[in-house]
Amino acid sequence: MSSRSKNDTKNETENKKIKKKKSLFKIIIITVSVIIVVPIAIVAILYFSLASTVPNITSLRDYHPQQVNYVYSSTGKLVGYLGPVNREVVPFSDIPVQVREAFLAAEDKNFYNQGPIDFKAILRAFIVNLMAGHIVEGGSTITQQVAKTILVPYQRTYIWKLREAILAYRIADHLSKNDILDIYLNQIYLGNGSYGIEAASLSYFGKPVWKLNLAEAAMLGGLPQAPSFLDPFIHFKDMKRRQKYVLNQMYKDGFITKQQAIQAYNTPIVLNDYFKYAGVAPYYVALIKQLIISRYGKQIYKEGGLKIYSALSARAQEYADKSVKSHLKILSHEYGYTGPLKILSYSQMKSAIRMDRNNIKSLYKDYTYKAFVTGISKNGQAAYISVGKYNGIIPVSNMRWATKFQRYVYFAYRRINNAGQALKPGYEILAKFDGFNRNHTPVFSLEEKDVIEGALISIEPKNGYVRAMVGGYSYKDTEFNRALYSKRQTGSAFKPFVYAEALTLGYTPSSIINNTPVIYPTGVPGKYYKPHNFSRRFTGPTTLLIGLAHSIDVIAVKLLDKVGVNKVVALANRMGLHHLVHNLTMALGSSSVRLVDLADGYTAFANSGTECKPVFIVKILTPQGKILYYKKPECKQVLSPQVSFVLTNMLERVITNGTGVTISKIRSITPYVAGKTGSSSQYRDGVFVGYTSSLVTAVWTGLDDFHSMGRFMVGAITAAPIWYGYMSKALMIFKPKPFKIPSGIVFAEINPHTGLLADSSFQDPVLMPYIAGTEPKSTAKTEKISNPQSFFEMP
Repeated sequence: MSSRSKNDTKNETENKKIKKKKSLFKIIIITVSVIIVVPIAIVAILYFSLASTVPNITSLRDYHPQQVNYVYSSTGKLVGYLGPVNREVVPFSDIPVQVREAFLAAEDKNFYNQGPIDFKAILRAFIVNLMAGHIVEGGSTITQQVAKTILVPYQRTYIWKLREAILAYRIADHLSKNDILDIYLNQIYLGNGSYGIEAASLSYFGKPVWKLNLAEAAMLGGLPQAPSFLDPFIHFKDMKRRQKYVLNQMYKDGFITKQQAIQAYNTPIVLNDYFKYAGVAPYYVALIKQLIISRYGKQIYKEGGLKIYSALSARAQEYADKSVKSHLKILSHEYGYTGPLKILSYSQMKSAIRMDRNNIKSLYKDYTYKAFVTGISKNGQAAYISVGKYNGIIPVSNMRWATKFQRYVYFAYRRINNAGQALKPGYEILAKFDGFNRNHTPVFSLEEKDVIEGALISIEPKNGYVRAMVGGYSYKDTEFNRALYSKRQTGSAFKPFVYAEALTLGYTPSSIINNTPVIYPTGVPGKYYKPHNFSRRFTGPTTLLIGLAHSIDVIAVKLLDKVGVNKVVALANRMGLHHLVHNLTMALGSSSVRLVDLADGYTAFANSGTECKPVFIVKILTPQGKILYYKKPECKQVLSPQVSFVLTNMLERVITNGTGVTISKIRSITPYVAGKTGSSSQYRDGVFVGYTSSLVTAVWTGLDDFHSMGRFMVGAITAAPIWYGYMSKALMIFKPKPFKIPSGIVFAEINPHTGLLADSSFQDPVLMPYIAGTEPKSTAKTEKISNPQSFFEMP
């Protein structure tokens, strides 16, 4: 081969090598380009496709999230909140530095020194959590968490995380660090239905954020990680462990000293009363919601931030709730036990208990739980029950009332002496937690949904402020407010309106009505109205004083007939009672009226003839603190002060000598108290309205289905004890004064049976007021009879 051929071959080989190198280089360039460019292109495509789906954050510069509407009592105590979100925005400048530092230490210590995403923190959190076997710390920055609260609903997808990252960078570009932290602290969910640190501070500690100490700040700072699992009301020990972590991080980050951390950890955490905060007046707060929406519309209500100052007295409301519940329970228990909620087989109960263990992890005193009967003790003195993760007992002493249910048998005083008479294994029941015994075993009482319902409303007569209102036994069971919306017959509680009109027309306590049988035509051929007395007795000529004190029906009907139905209707209308029946049965309370209207009418009796419309909301402030609404009392004179005073004195005799004598012990608190019992036909309604110069309180009891409560279930037995249970405590707050004696009143000692002046030999004279000029002038001659009747006895 020639040298030329060899060279050509060599050159051709070298060219091939060069071409291979070039090809390899091209491949490398193309590959690198694909590796770099394609992801960038994909990211760019994803960014531009997702960027349009990310919310515009320029509105965050003017941050106005939905806030809660707070409802306060008349003394400024928080009694409830209204709105879709429990949040109150607090200015950044009002947030204590230690509160800010607690959240920074727990969530994002490098917040002020890094971008919106901390890739190192994400990797570190992944490794720490992997080694721990559970989530110990998160990798999201505070900016990311702000983005997460805006980007809803939350989704566990990569696309969602990319959208979060885009939004986080946008937030960082538009807002300062302080603005971002401000939004975060007002936006973050902190458990127990609370959004933002102000709502959480009020919920957990019952005070605003600026009053928090270091221990409380560290507790709140630890909550964002897992608000439900760290809820101090339920998981206090877990919360303390998290608090310790936050304090340690604050020490490591230089926010506090080691001594401060130790001292804060050892500082006792005093939690707010959870159940009181959950709402001491649910019926009252629900009404306020309706009034706000009705007056201002749903938009202002939803935007929130309103501070609503009600006429409610928190202490009086607490007394009202307790009295209504306790006495309705006593009344209902007398019927016996209606039975279990369900009867389960062994396998069904076992499965139900297993599922229930995860739902109830803590017990609260006086709280009612669903329970399962697992057995009865050998001696029958206790039932064994399962409540959540707890195994407890119901002693037979806590269920003696649970006899066989008999609806129309009342006050039979039947009792059981063996738990097996009421309960069997497999029963699903209701049980109230009473506490732990010496063996630390949970002890419960048997409960059930009560048969008899009730309502109470209490008004301050001088201004119409509604100080307490209970719409039923349990708001949780039914939100229907019987004090406001239920129209029921008042029974004899209406009689004072008849007597008021009679006094206005010149009748006096001494006026005589013949208590004898009477028949009235009804206008329908062959049909007549014949009123009768509860006692079935007729006593002949009787004074109005005795007729009202002992609630004699025939006296009231005859008086209405003399006075005139239309005149009494007109008076009742002026006093707030409407839609009344226009016949003689009205005297016995056949009209169906609202309890609030009945109480409103009685305010005129307590307030020298001046009726003041009920007031629920006194003042409303906007989020900026401006007065949006202010309510002045609306009062008008509907009776003369003289008529009001004389009638009140007659109604005082109802308490001392008449049908209200069952609660006469109220006079040990104040002698200045008047009232009237009421019962409808067939014992369907039991009513009592009583008042002092400081409070008018009306109580109703009955069944929602209008059935009879049972024989002899009259207002003196069903409603009056509720009234006494409440008023005996409420009057310690609203201390009454003597009823004001107006000008034009004179007093005379009379014989209550004749209405004339009592002579010196009469043993039971009664000092009565009269409008000047109407007082008796002649003296009654006392006759010696074999069985003299006292005013204190039922005629």
